[in-house]
Amino acid sequence: MEIEILEQDASKQNIEYLEQLFFNLHGKDVEFKKVDSFSADTYKIISFNQYISGDNKRLTKFFLIHDGASSPSVEVSRIGRSTPECLGIIDLSQDHGCYIPFIDSFLSSQNVMDSQKVLLKKLNGVMQSVLGQLQRVKGLHEKVVPVRQENIRGLQVNSRFCAGTSSGGEFFDFFKVGSSIWLFSINASSYITIGSFLSLIDSWKQNSNLNKEHILQVLNNQKGDFSGIGDMSFFFARVDLNTYEMEAANIGGHELIGKEKIIISRNDQSYPDKMTEIKEYNYKIERGEQLILLSPGFFKNTSEMLGNNNYYQFIKSNWSDASDMIQELTYQSKKKYNDLDFMPFDQTILTLGVDKNAIAKI
Repeated sequence: MEIEILEQDASKQNIEYLEQLFFNLHGKDVEFKKVDSFSADTYKIISFNQYISGDNKRLTKFFLIHDGASSPSVEVSRIGRSTPECLGIIDLSQDHGCYIPFIDSFLSSQNVMDSQKVLLKKLNGVMQSVLGQLQRVKGLHEKVVPVRQENIRGLQVNSRFCAGTSSGGEFFDFFKVGSSIWLFSINASSYITIGSFLSLIDSWKQNSNLNKEHILQVLNNQKGDFSGIGDMSFFFARVDLNTYEMEAANIGGHELIGKEKIIISRNDQSYPDKMTEIKEYNYKIERGEQLILLSPGFFKNTSEMLGNNNYYQFIKSNWSDASDMIQELTYQSKKKYNDLDFMPFDQTILTLGVDKNAIAKI
């Protein structure tokens, strides 16, 4: 197990103290890595002085160290009470034995988490073997909810899901929180990943203070938990129903297309193991404008060709209203699989548009 510590905090005295403290009987070796700046998804140790002197609003999974003889106890206590990302506060002026039970418990929990990851990988293999049963569920889902259409305060959302035979799959959802519409689309190779993110999305539905920063922080914090289970493409967007301003993030193979240009392009990243940065975007949807979101499965099924045309040229040449556009793209992508109940991959086609008579607040 590796824990990062800033060069400024890695004095010989501090390292010796920490090495004694983190020595344990559970077989988990702990190494302290000196760094100039922290990585996103690692455990960290930072001193009180470094914490208050820098921009640490997004710092996660960290232990705070301080000298109780010189640091202000009120401020240290405030950080402990109000910062859930802080895993613990260690006073270096105290004997390290005072903290051994706490650190021992932390390291034991890491062993449990490692064992759970191994179990999850095995479970994922078992779930792959019941693919046939899941395909029947997908088929039922496609028949029961083939098209979803909603108009919420001038914002029109239309979608069509088609089931595929490959392992993993796609799921999407959109819902209103306050004065915003949130849209999520997932493509993953692991059922465990999909299930976990559906649970996250369900919790976000109940969060009246949901914002982009919170979602990005969750993605960064949980990279280690999802590592090795399977790759995922993840798209989310928030549209303000007062202004129709949209902020979005895209990891992987989703693409958002307008009538005249590609608004958000696909990228080579995937969550979590091939994610170096999260692509963020801002865009204002004008009155009467319509956008089309294509999932990774669409591109896998079509190989980027609709008939004899490139998919984008086809869309530009055949642009129409939302329902007709979705039906035409679905027909074209399924045409060569007419003899099959399913296409090779799940796919989702979604349109997002603002009514031409909608009134935006300035």
